[in-house]
Amino acid sequence: MRGLTIEQAAEKAEIKLSYFRYLMAQLNGTTMDLRSPPVTGERARRYSPQKLAAWMAAGKPLPSSESAAPSSGTGGSHVVATAHRAENGSGWVMTLQNPSHTVEATSLKRAWEISRVRAAESLGADPESVSIDFQVQYPKKAAVLLGEFQDLAAEARKLQERADQKRLQGLQQLRAAGWRQQEMAFALGLTPQRIQQLLAEG
Repeated sequence: MRGLTIEQAAEKAEIKLSYFRYLMAQLNGTTMDLRSPPVTGERARRYSPQKLAAWMAAGKPLPSSESAAPSSGTGGSHVVATAHRAENGSGWVMTLQNPSHTVEATSLKRAWEISRVRAAESLGADPESVSIDFQVQYPKKAAVLLGEFQDLAAEARKLQERADQKRLQGLQQLRAAGWRQQEMAFALGLTPQRIQQLLAEG
């Protein structure tokens, strides 16, 4: 079975993508790595649906060495925050939870940078090891439109998965009918290497 992209895996795990990336950075390369074996020609490793399901069923654990020392090493500390534009429209306000801080700055990026420093000071950690996972509070109309975008994007990903499956089935039928990979590639406007990769994934 073809693996999941990181976006699909995050959605399946019901975890915000930025935080999911943070979690996977701690798991990747360990015995708890959820990724499928690498595929030639594929830029990013995909995630195994079976490993992901098992990880979720186990309560989404992290390696013991990371969880025992969350503020040190490459895993770092994860701080949740919200951000919104100041009422006068001249800057941004970022509110951190655990440690609790409120930061005001002229730009969202600057508010994020200061928040990392403040959180690091409270945690006694290096700012580079602190990850600020912030949720932006949008104006109501923009929030509705962006929410609709996310819903449509999720539908599009599902349709793309179905389309990819149909293409694979079509290629398998052509192979069963005696077509060579070069013939499939020329007919479909793909490279023979891509045809080989698609068939190997199936």
